[in-house]
Amino acid sequence: MQSTRAKRVIGSVAAAVVAGLFAAATASDALAAEQKSTRNEAEWITYDAAAKTVTLKIKKAGLGPGAASLKVGQQTVFNVQPEGTVLTRTSVAVNGKKGALTDIKPGKTVLIYWIPDAKDSKARFARKIDVILSEQELDERYGEAE
Repeated sequence: MQSTRAKRVIGSVAAAVVAGLFAAATASDALAAEQKSTRNEAEWITYDAAAKTVTLKIKKAGLGPGAASLKVGQQTVFNVQPEGTVLTRTSVAVNGKKGALTDIKPGKTVLIYWIPDAKDSKARFARKIDVILSEQELDERYGEAE
């Protein structure tokens, strides 16, 4: 009887340890998700898949906690994560539909939502990138308004 009881206790302790490790891992993801983003409008320069970075030129002053750190006309590099969970990857939307970093062409206007990078305090991490279509692109896609 005692060996069965000991097995149950060990099993319960092991389950608690695994649950604690899982909670600690997801807590860091949740903390990043709760952090307030800064939004900037920028011109897309390039995406470097090997370095997992994008380079943008800031077009308008930003909104949010890090807004003062980027100036209009400044070329800036952002770290990106093209794959992963919703909480960890960089999301891309083209006209409101899911896209990829490789879908964005140089010269496009984008809205970038970023936070300080958790891995490097001097870097910035792009949480979300929205591509803004021009009036001409909207007309081509949906037809001219009457």
